[in-house]
Amino acid sequence: MSATFTIDLARPGRAQRPKWDWFLGPDGPRHLAMVVAGGVALVVLVGATGLLPRYLKYSSEVQSIAKLRADVAAADRELSTLQTSLRDVDAGTRRRVRWSEILPVLSRSLPTALRIDRITLTKGSPPPKGAPAGSARPTDSKPGDAKANELVLQIDASTTVVPGGSRLVDIANFMSDVAKDPAVHRRFQLKTWEVQRPREQSGDNQLRINIVFGEKRS
Repeated sequence: MSATFTIDLARPGRAQRPKWDWFLGPDGPRHLAMVVAGGVALVVLVGATGLLPRYLKYSSEVQSIAKLRADVAAADRELSTLQTSLRDVDAGTRRRVRWSEILPVLSRSLPTALRIDRITLTKGSPPPKGAPAGSARPTDSKPGDAKANELVLQIDASTTVVPGGSRLVDIANFMSDVAKDPAVHRRFQLKTWEVQRPREQSGDNQLRINIVFGEKRS
């Protein structure tokens, strides 16, 4: 019986080499560099696997916060616009309520001999005589001044001139009835009044009455 042996002449002595020769042999530095590179790649892979979900979550939260801030800013602008609109609507509603309360009072208290020419309800000083309705007399009061925010009710009326003092009595009764009516009394008080006699040169026989009620201050 004969045994067959195979001898590798290209790489002789491989079996007799120690185990650490792979690191300490002629190719040791290259093998060591390969191991180090593999370890570094493994560490980077493990780190990326652990940090990537947190990074994605953080980016999502940052985007959500930015979107929330934009939504809050838009909601704040809409709220400011809504508040301005509500203030305008509320002011208009109060103004309509005042007119709905004041006009019936004037109708009830107006004598047959008097005729109302104009009624104005404005803030600030009353409009000058002969000015268009809604115009206000320019004053030196600032916007924050109490006079600038004072509500003024002005009534311009006229009546024909007759002998005696009956027209003056009618005017006095009209001012008294309007001032005492609850709808006017709880908000306004008589401020000034003036009666202008007709000019002889114009040939006009009309008495001009200007009555101004100022808003009460609580």
